[in-house]
Amino acid sequence: MPRAQAQLDLDRAVTLRQLRTFATVADLNSFSLAARRLKLSQPSVSYQVKELEETLGLPLLDRLGKRVQLTEAGTLLYGYARRMLGVLDEATVAIEEMRGIKRGTLRVGASTTVGIYLLPAALGAFKKLHPGLVISLEIGTRARVQEQVLRNELDLAVVGPALQDPELAIMPFLSDELVVIAPAGHPLTGKRGLSLKDLETQPFVMREAASGSRWSLEKAARKAGARLMVAMELGSNGAIKHAVESGLGLAVISRYACALEFSSGRLVELDVRGFPIRRDWHIVHLRRRKLPASVGAFIDFLQDRSWLSSNGSRGRVRPPTD
Repeated sequence: MPRAQAQLDLDRAVTLRQLRTFATVADLNSFSLAARRLKLSQPSVSYQVKELEETLGLPLLDRLGKRVQLTEAGTLLYGYARRMLGVLDEATVAIEEMRGIKRGTLRVGASTTVGIYLLPAALGAFKKLHPGLVISLEIGTRARVQEQVLRNELDLAVVGPALQDPELAIMPFLSDELVVIAPAGHPLTGKRGLSLKDLETQPFVMREAASGSRWSLEKAARKAGARLMVAMELGSNGAIKHAVESGLGLAVISRYACALEFSSGRLVELDVRGFPIRRDWHIVHLRRRKLPASVGAFIDFLQDRSWLSSNGSRGRVRPPTD
């Protein structure tokens, strides 16, 4: 009888909201980051965890400055909390499937180029088909958005090349082409069969070291035995294009990102051996998760590619490799 009474008291005293808050703090090892993800104030997050600790009569988290760490009791509770919240999330998906795609959310992540130049058109077209959906797009490095998928902060991400992880399902999406660009009127414009070694004396405007385009360029340079001169590092394709237009150097960038500048004549593509470099974008999602109807439908929509015609890009698309 006492054991049954204790269980009844726990049922009344502990809320799912407290458990989700506690699990989020544990996931991120931070009260402030948990507050940001849950869209709550930090004092509210701290209060909910404190209430939970007082109910259980045990400390769940060790506060180590700005970071936190699970205690032995916290580690035990975290496992149960994650299982309970996982079942609740599955129930949410099942109910959403019964409603169809009339309501719900779609949280998409993407690496920079595909996130800026392609996905907005896809999301816009999908939103027209399903106006009741609340859609969000998070743009960041491939490592960041894939980590957000792993933490179930995003439903899916489009990146390329994908970082391999056994917990992620990775599907081919589209092929991109990296090209060498120069400002209109550059002395190398019109020259045929240039090599990367021919460009060793040219300044290059490059993305940060972690970017996919920078990695592809450096790999091509090593293969050609060329040492390229890095004049400047910039964090966005837009900034790079402006720098190249201003005569600050050459660059290697996605053909999708330069379509407007090529058509207007502000930038030109140089004829360099080994270019364009083809790279594949991929769709990634959490393998173990049962996908909501909205997520599955959006993946099918992306792979159908009919939305590309409205983006003016269909003619540049090549089938992705397996």
